[in-house]
Amino acid sequence: MKRQFKFPENCLFYSTYVWLEDRDRGIFRVGITDFGQYILDDIISISLPETGIFVEKDEEIISIDSIEDTLVIKAPICGKIHETNDELKRSPELLNESPYEAGWILEMEIGSDDDLDQLMDSNEIIDLHQEEIKDKDFEDDDFGEESSNINDEEGFEYNDNISDY
Repeated sequence: MKRQFKFPENCLFYSTYVWLEDRDRGIFRVGITDFGQYILDDIISISLPETGIFVEKDEEIISIDSIEDTLVIKAPICGKIHETNDELKRSPELLNESPYEAGWILEMEIGSDDDLDQLMDSNEIIDLHQEEIKDKDFEDDDFGEESSNINDEEGFEYNDNISDY
């Protein structure tokens, strides 16, 4: 049976691994998607940036370690790190259990509204996800073992050694 992944309509997406939610007043919450946490499997630790620092779009800001892989997340927008979810340091499994609620990673104050134009809505990310699944020829419950690499239109590489999303 194929697993259905959630890509909420109230979010914008940087990739099939990274979501953003507008929290008003220029603050965006950032996290990994249901698909991202599934691919990582058992998450064991996370490295978070310091609050108050300004980061450029596409700058590496987060590292998530699972038993077999590491996911390095690049900033989906430029801006100031407003807050981090420090509960994840004590309980990184929240990323697996609740990627859109309790497992949010950080909040950023947006530096440029132009960055939002490069993000995808739920319909676009579902289409991209379906394309990735089809291109990768995933089996029902066997994500990530059929092929070693594919690239999406944004240049993200998906492989057995996850990095840079």
